[in-house]
Amino acid sequence: MRSFRSPTPDLRIIKQQQIISKFYITFVKMTNGQFMKEKSRHLPKLDREQQIINAADHVLREVGANDFTVDRIVEYLGVAKGTIYKYYKSKDDILAEVSIKAIKQLMDYFKSAVENEKDLLEATKALIMACYEYYLAHPKYFELIIYMERPDFNSSIKNYLMISREMRNYFTEHISNCQSSGVIKKELNATYCTYMIWGSCMGLMNFIEAKRVFIEDLEKISRKELLKLYADTLVAGLRT
Repeated sequence: MRSFRSPTPDLRIIKQQQIISKFYITFVKMTNGQFMKEKSRHLPKLDREQQIINAADHVLREVGANDFTVDRIVEYLGVAKGTIYKYYKSKDDILAEVSIKAIKQLMDYFKSAVENEKDLLEATKALIMACYEYYLAHPKYFELIIYMERPDFNSSIKNYLMISREMRNYFTEHISNCQSSGVIKKELNATYCTYMIWGSCMGLMNFIEAKRVFIEDLEKISRKELLKLYADTLVAGLRT
């Protein structure tokens, strides 16, 4: 009985088909990429600003404030560097915009910490410990807040200045309430107390982060217990 064999495939035809297929895929990718670039190029001003801030937030959470650069935003977005500076004057202005989200989250931690605390002095301690809880949950945002305490940090972003003022007023009003209730010395300036608490707390937190290995691994000191001791000591000095 005669056997039939499948015809041998023409390798030249297969090769041509593969080349055409690769060319088509490359063409589609290039076309889509160009379309996205064209679409991105014509974003309205507010949309472009939000795009830059979203990219900056992503970069910050990836590398932290100390390694944050405008070049990283440019690389992430695939835009020209001039596009970034068309909307923001400096890296500090971009970080100030990102910090609005970070500070709002920290404010939420403060409010949650004192929500059910009736003892005003214990509430003061809870506010300090809220900084520690925030640091654990959002280390990159905390790093940003510390970074922005540098004397050479300079930004006039309106919303950043507003949220910073809101946080300061929140602390000051708490101190004033404590004074009105007679649990903190009335002769103390509430605004000065706010800056003292904020500055010393941030300084201690920064020290703890910088010396974390030494404190925990070598000295076997609990960071949380160290913060509690700080809160107890500070409140003891404020109380009547």
